[in-house]
Amino acid sequence: MKKRTSSFLVLLFVVASFHVVKAQDFIYLKNKQARIAVEDISVLSSETRYQLFGDQSNVTYAINNADISLIAYANGDIRLFQDESSIKPAYEYEKNLFTFHLFDLVVNQFTLSYERILSNGKVGLQIPVSLGFSESDHNGFDDVNNKYYTGINLNFYPTGQGKVRYFLGPGIQVGQSSYNEDQLVNGQYIDVEVETMSLHLLVNNGLMISPVKDMSFAVIGSIGVRYLSDFNQSHDEIKTVGAFAFNLSYRF
Repeated sequence: MKKRTSSFLVLLFVVASFHVVKAQDFIYLKNKQARIAVEDISVLSSETRYQLFGDQSNVTYAINNADISLIAYANGDIRLFQDESSIKPAYEYEKNLFTFHLFDLVVNQFTLSYERILSNGKVGLQIPVSLGFSESDHNGFDDVNNKYYTGINLNFYPTGQGKVRYFLGPGIQVGQSSYNEDQLVNGQYIDVEVETMSLHLLVNNGLMISPVKDMSFAVIGSIGVRYLSDFNQSHDEIKTVGAFAFNLSYRF
């Protein structure tokens, strides 16, 4: 009977000892390549506080997170600590874009724009300024010349900033335009330039590529409607329009 009782006590002691060992957490240090058996861990923004495992004095210690390699918890979870420099994005993107609209030269327009990327990297506000320089009957692919326009584009970047990113969003342009029409003057039809205010409402879809940190290329397709304040039978008040752009941006 005594032998059975002794065996049971030994087994109970082994199980209890195993449970105690498994219940402790470990802090692994970087430089010393050592570990500390701890309990009651509290991880803060810059330091980790803990008590030594089995220490009856209940003294709380603190260690800088920069000196910790990892924490191994008793339940099997692992928390890794990295240097701040190693967890920053390897490729940081500036939030200001100064853009030259290259393709607009083909349609006899000189266009520049400025875009500000907001702090979350998923929204951009862009302001374009454009001047037309055509002396022909019309410039571009439309029968209405652009004299000048400005406006604002709201660009949404679903995946944020990166080397390759898609964006889309609405845009509005307000400016002055002109078109040519034949008018009867003194019994003869002559070609007359008619000036009008114009309003464009567009939806822009684009793909931007940044091969280097401070430069980006973008291809943009747009579709929307145009409104002319002075129109006649050949130039409707509201007309569906489309646009294409190839842009070069400097990021700063």
